[in-house]
Amino acid sequence: MTNSVSSLFSSSEITSLVSQLETRLDAPITVEQDQVKTDQAQISALGSVQGALSSLSSALSKISDPSSIDSMQATVSNSNATASAGASAVSGSYTLSNIVLAKPQELLSKPYTSGSAELGSSAGTVTFTFAGGTTATVDVASGSASISGIAKAINEADAGVSASVIQTGSGAYLSLQGGETGTSESFSVSGTGSLAGLSYSTGGSSSTLSLAQAARDAQFDLNGALVVESSNANLSVVQGLTINLTASGSANIKVAASTEDLSSALSSFATQFNNAVSVIAKETEYKAATSSSASTSGSSSAAEVGPLLGDITVEQLSQALLSTIASAGGSGVSAASIGLTLGSTGSLTFSSAALASAYAKNPTAVNNLVQKIEQGLSGVLAGALGSDGSAATAAGSGTTGSGAIGAATTDLKSTVTSLDQAISAQETLAAEQVASLEQAFSTAEANFNSASTTLDYLSAILGTSSGSGG
Repeated sequence: MTNSVSSLFSSSEITSLVSQLETRLDAPITVEQDQVKTDQAQISALGSVQGALSSLSSALSKISDPSSIDSMQATVSNSNATASAGASAVSGSYTLSNIVLAKPQELLSKPYTSGSAELGSSAGTVTFTFAGGTTATVDVASGSASISGIAKAINEADAGVSASVIQTGSGAYLSLQGGETGTSESFSVSGTGSLAGLSYSTGGSSSTLSLAQAARDAQFDLNGALVVESSNANLSVVQGLTINLTASGSANIKVAASTEDLSSALSSFATQFNNAVSVIAKETEYKAATSSSASTSGSSSAAEVGPLLGDITVEQLSQALLSTIASAGGSGVSAASIGLTLGSTGSLTFSSAALASAYAKNPTAVNNLVQKIEQGLSGVLAGALGSDGSAATAAGSGTTGSGAIGAATTDLKSTVTSLDQAISAQETLAAEQVASLEQAFSTAEANFNSASTTLDYLSAILGTSSGSGG
């Protein structure tokens, strides 16, 4: 007997039947896999939009209170003084005249043959008594009572007086200089032991040290009022203004509001605004297909569709951002007049010069408008990202309370998870059905082969029996 499954179906036909079954079973799986790819592309695109909006939100937080970042700036007419203005400074002009710099007291010894000249061989002390009543004593060991040794001991003691040796053609001098300026820092000197020859007192006729420079306070007239200070630096004689005197003479100081910090914050905001609008445009764009005849390069291209094309929420978000800037205005100022100008393509440019001009005319109106823009845009972002307008909220629990983008992302992720599970189940079922079909062919083939063998065996027996009977 020669009939078998193989005789009914060729090997290629069996393979074709199995392949047809696989194709039919894979069709719905392929559709679902394509949907997963589409959803994942949308999730990625929403993440890009979310990140851009988060950066914009961060930039907006820097201009939420414009008055707090307004700064005051002090300019000085020459190098006779420097000045810096703090937040509490008020606009105004200040004239400093008849500037006399504060000086520390300086004393000078008689000339010695050299810096190694000894004042004596024994130990001694030198005591400084300051005008405020405090004293400082420096011990000098025996063998160290040269003027160089004395200078070294004084400097190491950090006694409020510095010492140096001045070498000249006429000899070496021991110079003593007070550590601070002002008359309150004047001092007298007395010595013991080998240093008994060092002495100075104001008006004292027996002083061995001469007065090279008397301790002096700084003095100047500020808009006609006499000011006396013990120091030349960090003078706080005007609210919010710090003055440093550097030379005698006169100087003019002008204090005015500065838009430098606000300008920097608005520039950063404009950059992040453009980035957000650009990202949304990219993810929702549509580029029509081109034919080789219409293309300048002679090649054709398929249509390009952004993952979020048709997403009304995202597309309206861009429109809301742009309209907030375009419609901003009040008290005689507009977004454009303070330096924020929208171009025809939706790009926002910022001019620090325009801001400075508007601020000089009406700083309150400028601050109010900046705050109005911040509040309007923050409201838009709150709807997209969550109540606080940050991506951190939208990326958190993923509930509808986290903003439209977070909710959409969560829904898509849930859909992808469900599709993945369905695909996995269908793939398992399809594999089982294909295996079942293949097993059916195999079983049929085995059954046919077994039947054929039995028939051949019976035929052989019957044939033999018939032969024996004859």
